[in-house]
Amino acid sequence: MQKMPCLALATLVALPWAMAVQASDLHIKIIASTCLNCHGPGGHSLGAVPSLAGQDREHLRTAMLEQKSGARETTVMRKYMNGYKDEEIAQLAEYFSKLK
Repeated sequence: MQKMPCLALATLVALPWAMAVQASDLHIKIIASTCLNCHGPGGHSLGAVPSLAGQDREHLRTAMLEQKSGARETTVMRKYMNGYKDEEIAQLAEYFSKLK
């Protein structure tokens, strides 16, 4: 009989955390969808723009941070990267590195 109240309490405690993780995932997927306009469906480029899918996470993160800081010359990317927090950039790098 004691297990049910403990389970209910655990669920109530874990639910906000689970919802926050899900919202964070959705936020990154929405941001990532803007990348696909140039970097191709699913992160696979259809032209001269580099593909993002399956690239090394640290390589992607470093490239995006360099674009944000201006250390890497770009035409459009700096404008995008300036709109993101470093944590969002890290999450984008993680997201694209996991795409097949």
